[in-house]
Amino acid sequence: MKCYYHEDREAVATCQHCGKFLCKSCAQVHTPCLCDECFALLSQEAQHQQQEAAHQRRAQSIAALADTRQEFFKTCLLGIAVAAVLMLLYANGGGPHSLGEILFFGSYCFFIPFGWKLLTYLQSFLPVTIFGTLWFWLFWICVKGMVSIFVGIPAFIYQAVRTLRNQKRIQQLQNECTGEVV
Repeated sequence: MKCYYHEDREAVATCQHCGKFLCKSCAQVHTPCLCDECFALLSQEAQHQQQEAAHQRRAQSIAALADTRQEFFKTCLLGIAVAAVLMLLYANGGGPHSLGEILFFGSYCFFIPFGWKLLTYLQSFLPVTIFGTLWFWLFWICVKGMVSIFVGIPAFIYQAVRTLRNQKRIQQLQNECTGEVV
């Protein structure tokens, strides 16, 4: 058997991809033992796979960031609904209230869903499931509701800043996908 590239030399190995016979000098060029064409082909395939994997990671990052942004807007809509309901209850109950008082109360109630979500997240670290009585859970919901009013404002600010940063990151990733330089 003679080398595919050097007909005057004896073959000592074969290309592991295509099976071409290779002499000692050709067999030592690439590890594992590959001919030049197969090495180039496999290198291109590996580079293409790396580019595709990077593109998929960027697309997944964009989707995850968009989900975070969408969750923020859903929580804002829920805050508007909670504020509207509680403003109506406040306006209809217990004496005359000025429009300013009602709006102030409603604007404060807007933050309740943000505080509730934060407390629910923090609750996942506490072993509160060991308390299984109905009275405990009613008490816990009342305490959680009251605390979420006060925790809601910083939670909203944090989420708003995070959403703005995520929006900027989404634009950067989209520009990378389209090949633009930021």
